[in-house]
Amino acid sequence: MLGHPFGAYRIDLAFPAARLAVEVDGWAWHVDAARFRADRRKGNAVTRAGWDLLRFTWHDLDSRPSETVSEIAQTLARAA
Repeated sequence: MLGHPFGAYRIDLAFPAARLAVEVDGWAWHVDAARFRADRRKGNAVTRAGWDLLRFTWHDLDSRPSETVSEIAQTLARAA
């Protein structure tokens, strides 16, 4: 689910049944310190709630999509 609500936050890509959160970090979004700090707080909240958190860069999605999808799929398979 894209933009999954999570308390005061939204998870970029969430698999709630597997408790897996996927976050994409890019320069376009993290243009200032406040957004960067908010993303770290969100990541900590997700982890404290018992979810697995995978973080990727925009470069990962653009330059190595197969590897990125494979890592997500492997994590989902492990959670099943």
